[in-house]
Amino acid sequence: YAVQTPQPEKVGLPGTHQSELGCSGDWQPDCEKTALVYDEEDDVWQGAFEIQPKNDQDGKGMRYKAALNGSWGENYGQKAQQGGADVPLVVDQPTQVKFYYDHKSHWVTDNFNSIILVATGDFQSELGCKQDNDPACLRSWLQDPEGDGLYSFATTQIPAGTYQVSFAVDESMQESYGTD
Repeated sequence: YAVQTPQPEKVGLPGTHQSELGCSGDWQPDCEKTALVYDEEDDVWQGAFEIQPKNDQDGKGMRYKAALNGSWGENYGQKAQQGGADVPLVVDQPTQVKFYYDHKSHWVTDNFNSIILVATGDFQSELGCKQDNDPACLRSWLQDPEGDGLYSFATTQIPAGTYQVSFAVDESMQESYGTD
């Protein structure tokens, strides 16, 4: 995981989408209308917003970052890099998009550009999930901050033993993968 800084009090999602969502302008790290909400069970910041097409400054689609504590002092972009490049997002029609920021890895992403892949099974309660076999508990979220298509999850919180695991897509078992 990334070098740790203290858990933020606030995570904003500044970018080219903000004026359409009620902020007074774009690229405002302190606008409450595009703030993410911390989910204690998941240990991940999250928020869903309707993103409009042609929501950009340069014809290349929307751009966004995660900004901590209402300022640009600590922000994360592509590849979970502090001060990194803007994360692009292109939609061709109004689309409800869910955004995520994980402070442990500093990965900021969305469920349009990235697969949200969760390892589900009878081990999840060991990680702090309220129940096992929960596709919506992101404590066992496989991540790909490098953007290379290789998703991974590592932990030392699961005691030795035999467990069942399957992989759920988009926080639901509607699309899931297990043996075979």
